Amino acid sequence: MFSALAGMYMSAKLHFTQIKDNVTKRQDNQVSEMIYKNKIDKNDTKEKFQKSRLPESGYMTIEEYEVKSRPLTKKEISAEILDKPDMPKDKRYVYVPQHRFKLVKYNEPVGSPELSLPRRLQFDRQINAQGIISGDYTKLVYPAVYYYAEADCVSCDLFLIKLDTALTKEERVEKANILNKEPKPLLSTSKDINTKFVFRTLTPIDFSKDNSKLVVKEKIGYKHDGIWKTDLWVYDFGTKSGKNLSVLREAIIHYWQKNEKIDLSEHRWDIYPLGFDANNDNRVLVSAYAYTGSAPKFLGTWSIDVNNTSAKLEDLTGASMPVSIVGYRLAEQHEVKSISELEFEAKQAKKEIKSKEKIEKADKKLEKQKELVEYRRKIHQMDMETLLKIRERKQQLKELKKQHKDGVTDNLGTVPEEENNEKENNKE
Repeated sequence: MFSALAGMYMSAKLHFTQIKDNVTKRQDNQVSEMIYKNKIDKNDTKEKFQKSRLPESGYMTIEEYEVKSRPLTKKEISAEILDKPDMPKDKRYVYVPQHRFKLVKYNEPVGSPELSLPRRLQFDRQINAQGIISGDYTKLVYPAVYYYAEADCVSCDLFLIKLDTALTKEERVEKANILNKEPKPLLSTSKDINTKFVFRTLTPIDFSKDNSKLVVKEKIGYKHDGIWKTDLWVYDFGTKSGKNLSVLREAIIHYWQKNEKIDLSEHRWDIYPLGFDANNDNRVLVSAYAYTGSAPKFLGTWSIDVNNTSAKLEDLTGASMPVSIVGYRLAEQHEVKSISELEFEAKQAKKEIKSKEKIEKADKKLEKQKELVEYRRKIHQMDMETLLKIRERKQQLKELKKQHKDGVTDNLGTVPEEENNEKENNKE
């Protein structure tokens, strides 16, 4: 392809040069202007092409400077740091034990996931808690907890990270990074800091069987008093919206008020979400307990549909209910990686880096060849356009000469400059 294009370009260049020399001898002003303009345009194109092949220098236009001097976002800065880590090499450390990780069920035993608030939160001001992986290994949802020192209170957001499906299941999770999270949180607690010592947290419980929904519990409490209440939420990934299943708490209060004459609004009680019903993916199971001062009183196992329309009492005896366990989490194993395994991983990593470098080098070479072909095509096109204009001008001159012989002038009512020169020469 390159040789054929080069041959076509050289033949067109030779043809154009011959016509240019013949026409220049006749000293036609318009043709000379066309040739001169084509020469200037080709020089500009050549300079731009040669400049693009050179390495970057400190000389640039105002537009180029503004593009290069724009401020980087935190995400871009963090991405550059992660892409090219500069790790110090210490020869004293030959083998550093590294733990193995495995994927285990997240909601096992059912209702066990909890979010703790460690003391370091007061110093770091933000921590990322344990995340849950969907059953199809395509999504990771994790809570981001924030601490506000001026009010000594806590709030929380729930973020989504889409996992790379080209990797293995373990690698998808291990290489998941918060830089790739969705910018908008799935769910958020209130960020009101007017009330001191209040904490609001979001804890994922589990995914539905088809991984289209996620049940979440929101805990609201007081630092010096404990948990006030737990709200139940369901997030739908299809509609990208969350719903507070508030009807459940109202149904529990109404049941005990009507049947046992107990006003739960005057007592301390709460719900413990268990997960989705294994027999019905559209209902969520919870257990309810009242705090009596000694042993908690069981208020029953309840269920509510994901549309927040109907709550139902499932059991009052404390019998186990069928709960689906879908999500996973990454857990640390007791054994560590062997030296041979680490060495093999290091060799594989080097091979991958070299392979990527070769691909990048080949891509750059191909890009340069494409730029060269495009440059030659553009020069050829400019010559062809100029050649067509010259031919049109030659045809126009022939027609004008013929019209002059027949006694007809051009559209402007004037005789061409070449004809006037011939008449003056004849008079002399």
